[in-house]
Amino acid sequence: MEKPLQLVYNKDGKLQLNLEALKVLQSIDDPMVVVAVVGAARTGKSYLMNCLAGDKKGFSVDSSVQSHTKGIWMWGQSLPQRPNEVLLLLDTEGLGDPDKGDTNNDNSIYSLAILLSSILIYNGQRNIDQQSLQDLHFVTELSKRIQMKSQRDGCSSWNFVRFFPEFVWVIRDLILDMNINGKDVTPNEYLEHILKLKDSDSSEQDKKYNELRRCIRDNFPSRCCFAFPIPAHRKKLKQLQELEDKDLDEDFVTERQNLIDYIHTHKKVKRVVGGQLVTGRRFVELAKAYVGMMADEVLPCVESSVAKLEEVENQAAVDEALKFYDDGMKKFSESGCLTMSKLIENHNARSIEAFSIFNKRSMNNNSGKYIQQLEETMSSTYKSLIAKVKEKSQEECETHLKEVMSSIKENLTSGHYLRPGGFQELKKDLDKAIKEYEERSKNEMEELAVLTHFLEEEKSRLDHVQKMDSQLTEEQKHVSALEQEFSSMKQEMKMMEQKRKVAEEYRNKEIMDQIKKRFEEGKTCSVDELKEAMEHMRSEMEKYEDEGRMEDAERAQQRYEYLKKKFEEATKWSFMKFITENAETIAALASIAAQIILSIARK
Repeated sequence: MEKPLQLVYNKDGKLQLNLEALKVLQSIDDPMVVVAVVGAARTGKSYLMNCLAGDKKGFSVDSSVQSHTKGIWMWGQSLPQRPNEVLLLLDTEGLGDPDKGDTNNDNSIYSLAILLSSILIYNGQRNIDQQSLQDLHFVTELSKRIQMKSQRDGCSSWNFVRFFPEFVWVIRDLILDMNINGKDVTPNEYLEHILKLKDSDSSEQDKKYNELRRCIRDNFPSRCCFAFPIPAHRKKLKQLQELEDKDLDEDFVTERQNLIDYIHTHKKVKRVVGGQLVTGRRFVELAKAYVGMMADEVLPCVESSVAKLEEVENQAAVDEALKFYDDGMKKFSESGCLTMSKLIENHNARSIEAFSIFNKRSMNNNSGKYIQQLEETMSSTYKSLIAKVKEKSQEECETHLKEVMSSIKENLTSGHYLRPGGFQELKKDLDKAIKEYEERSKNEMEELAVLTHFLEEEKSRLDHVQKMDSQLTEEQKHVSALEQEFSSMKQEMKMMEQKRKVAEEYRNKEIMDQIKKRFEEGKTCSVDELKEAMEHMRSEMEKYEDEGRMEDAERAQQRYEYLKKKFEEATKWSFMKFITENAETIAALASIAAQIILSIARK
């Protein structure tokens, strides 16, 4: 992405998405680390994001008292340290801009930043005091502005920790020493000290004080802090964007690099509930869903947004897989090599790769609906090609047979073979013609069927010649000479059918192995996500206990137990259960499912 683009803007009091920005995001196939910065207006958020991007002339920076950033701007950067991931920076407009005077817009912008990011940077000034915490008031209203499920329940907000971003507090222009009770502390220790609750909730002021801290501690899965001193002399700050490192405070440069290293090397890739990675395409669908709900004055619902994303992604995965299969089979059908063996070979190879393409793009495909759609559509195409191959093969075989059998049919009609030794001559001619026919019709699907049909049609005349040959014994006359030929052809057809079945079984096993692998990957993502959330809540519970906040510790314990139950359910969810519960839905693979269930049961 050469330059930043506006992603979200406000039109007539409602948030809108910039289609140009969405088009750029659609082209990003790699997972993204999404970093959003929030904070008061005119506090240097854009400068900070430019530092993370490694480009001084990225996001627009202005030294005036007027807020410069409106809506949300984005800028995508590649990460040399992480070649298969993309860093997406989101620069938001400032909190409390007097020119705007719209707190609802502020809350919508920052709710959206939380929903879309994997790392949320709060850019505060000077030190962490009550005023700077008050600027984060929107955090306390998140349960009123975001809902986890379409049907609210008492546990809905307990899931926030599963999808909320990491929280990074950046203190700008720090003027106080990092010192608590006479002891120097690190920025992280300073943040933890500030987030401790007051001993009492007796006054309204104390309740608000503690509520904000609870929201940060309970909802964000992790947190850290970076403290920046004033970067340069006040007179130089207007040109901060152009200053070289040698002109900046040494400690400022060091802490800035610490933040850059943290963001660039941290493993916090954006995921949705369930642990699935978010690519540019998936980010677009989430943004559309959330902004659409806000525009309709409906609370953004995580569950329904992710469900819509899965629907779009899974259907796109089916379409992409089918295009690969259809393009390949169309090319094969136009090649002129329409033999049954090659058709089976191409179908098996293409369908296996099509499922691989589908599994690579699909999300949490636990319903089997899209597996069934993909398999049934490919099967329909396959059957259509079989009919086409069969028709063409029959025409080719009948032409070859007519040519090689023409003299034999003439001799049978004229009675040429109805004489002593005639049957031996007929048999010799017939063996020669069949050999030539088999050579001409080699690999044709209908080779044996057409030949069998011809011999059955001519059987009475062939038997008549045999019975009229006076050189044959009575025993030879009563045993059909075609029985051996028919037996040989039936054996050959049986072998061909067996080969086809073996090839089909190999294909089905490969596909089922892919489905199982995709299931296990999805399960691992879900389990890891829940484990992280559960461990965070346990850590907070222990901290509350150390602070003597037993009621808060008990509340954290309840959330921990809730997440633990979800974790245990996800851990117990097995592939055999998936197959069993979806046997009807994936009807096209029902027989394979039964085999898998039996094989698992035997183990």
